[in-house]
Amino acid sequence: MTAVPEALAFRTERRLPGGHEWVADRGVLVVFAPGDPVELAQLCWRDRDGAEATVDFDRDTGGFLGVRLAADGTSYAWRGHREEDPPERVPHRLRTLRPEGEGELRLLVEDGGAPVVRVSWTDTSGGGGCVTLRGEPLASGELTGRVRAVAASGEHTAAGEVAENVLDDTAAKWLTHRRGEGDLLDFTMAEPVRVRHYALASANDAPDRDPRSWVLKGSADGLTWTLLDKRTEESFPGRHQERGFDVTARAGAAYRHFRLEIVANWGSPHTQLSRVRLFAEPPAPDSFTGQLRRAGRPPVPYEGTAERPGPALTTAEQWRAYLTEYSADMLRVAEEGEMDEVAPEQRAASWLGGPGASEERLTALEERLGAPLPPSYRSFLAASDGWGRISLFMWELRGTDSVAPLRDAEPVTWEIIRGEDDDEWEEDRALMDRAVLVSGHGDAQYWLLDPGDVSPDGEWAAYVWASWYPGLSERYASFAALVASERESFEEIQGREGHPVRPEGADELLAQGRDLALRGEVDDALAAFGRAAEKGSGAASYLKVVLSAFLDSRATHHELRGVLHHGHVVEAIGEEQIRAEAVPLLLRCAAQARPGSAGLSARFLADALPGFPGLPVDATGDATVPAWEAWAAAYDAPPLPEPPAFEAALETARGLARGGRTDEAWAVIEEALPAWRPLSPHQVAPVVLLTDPVLRPVLTPRRARAVVCTPRGAQPA
Repeated sequence: MTAVPEALAFRTERRLPGGHEWVADRGVLVVFAPGDPVELAQLCWRDRDGAEATVDFDRDTGGFLGVRLAADGTSYAWRGHREEDPPERVPHRLRTLRPEGEGELRLLVEDGGAPVVRVSWTDTSGGGGCVTLRGEPLASGELTGRVRAVAASGEHTAAGEVAENVLDDTAAKWLTHRRGEGDLLDFTMAEPVRVRHYALASANDAPDRDPRSWVLKGSADGLTWTLLDKRTEESFPGRHQERGFDVTARAGAAYRHFRLEIVANWGSPHTQLSRVRLFAEPPAPDSFTGQLRRAGRPPVPYEGTAERPGPALTTAEQWRAYLTEYSADMLRVAEEGEMDEVAPEQRAASWLGGPGASEERLTALEERLGAPLPPSYRSFLAASDGWGRISLFMWELRGTDSVAPLRDAEPVTWEIIRGEDDDEWEEDRALMDRAVLVSGHGDAQYWLLDPGDVSPDGEWAAYVWASWYPGLSERYASFAALVASERESFEEIQGREGHPVRPEGADELLAQGRDLALRGEVDDALAAFGRAAEKGSGAASYLKVVLSAFLDSRATHHELRGVLHHGHVVEAIGEEQIRAEAVPLLLRCAAQARPGSAGLSARFLADALPGFPGLPVDATGDATVPAWEAWAAAYDAPPLPEPPAFEAALETARGLARGGRTDEAWAVIEEALPAWRPLSPHQVAPVVLLTDPVLRPVLTPRRARAVVCTPRGAQPA
């Protein structure tokens, strides 16, 4: 592997026009090599927010002098001084496609602003070039789920606008009266982590409440703080607008505590945010285009892509192997009568398609479309000219004779999904006008390729539109990426329904999830349970929902309904635990959601759990909703045994709660939590804290999160 080029780190100073004093400014880190490392003479860049910089380096790159234009139009002189101990950073690595053969562009420019989208350079030999980076502005390795607790210097509790809201992907917000020393949000993690990127989202109203200047700090003990990032004069263009920021401090120790200190807002006596997210890695581009100029030579096109995840599917041979395996998986786990349309010869060959398209047919299709087909789709058609069931919701892909622009192939559908002519959806309408339809019969679903969004390696972006989607799906980088995603979804759904495609390792993942959950590592535990559920573990499906309920119970009744109708889940957990935990948790969360919802959930139980004792099974129809509501309200869950010391703590807490002393009750529970241990294989947390009606006022959302982030007793032997 080619060595990573040397990082250039600079401390900087700025001077406003007409001024004489240089003042300290944000640091800059540059890693740059278009193939082989070059000696930079000048570097220019522009970020996603519109800020720009141009710097001219000293001959030995010991410093630079330049100018910076902020996103708000403010410009100032800028100079940098080389630091000898640059922080460790892994640059973006993109595979390049150029006339002299494939190479690699290694690039990273961090200046404390938004992600860089365009870079131009001149080297000391007289060469240079320019690249424009493409890709979704999404960071990776989200750490927000590892937050154990969040506390604020102030909250609007009467309106429910509390600190916990910034952790959830909802319209809820945190709001506080401004304080002279600044507004604080303190995050305590389940374990120390390194944060390289974070994102803030504006709230629903009043732009003058948006943060304007702030600092992000980290701490190992919550007492001594280290500055990680500083922002001034920042703004949010719209409501519920999320903006990301790279951490500008040197990579160093991991921290368990993080503090967002808002120094100023835009003039309101209140400050608000709807969301705060923490990430282990900043956003990365998926491709670039531009031009490259070697000294003494004319410029040439310069473009490339990031390494694509998933299987390589660019030849007919690769598709044949992939689709044969996928077909065999589908046929093996299909229930009786589910795939009756498959011909006997297809079953025998494990092949849900047909013969491949000839070169003449492929060329004819390209002529009709007026463009070369993208490599992964062209090679797919060469392997099979059309296809049968490709996912749970798409039952037919078109062949070369019927692939066509959406507006020609399905004019009525095209008119419906493109919408009316208005400025708000202009970009989506333009996509629909040029989209190519590659799918046939499906579950109110259409697969589309976009010939107007072509990557440097010739791939077209792909989308799914379905009547049950809120618009288009996410963007897929290619047809192959869409198929791979649908296959992953197929395996996930089949596993959760108890028909796993790849059951190997489910028990090990279940055990790993239980261990992580008891150690308080909630995010990793949920991930392990999720993978085990995809492999068919009914216990993992249940434990994932129960553990998630401590973090946010607003959707728990929906999630429980989603798992309890699967027989393998109920069989794994057992009726006793279902009656004691799942049913009261479902009824409580449903009742919190909206009036009448508990009764509807009770009616669901009659279908999902036939023979469940005490249900009014003869009551059906809307006229009997009161009967279901009455049953739900009167349901008395049979208690599960708890460890003796914890049971004693619960009794003490109940007595305090009945007297309205909820804070004291919580103190008793909190002290007893580390000694709690599961008494059955499928317990990872004391669910009684969520279901006991006496303790409900005690367990606030903040305390519920603390319960599962607290390491608890060892698993029984």
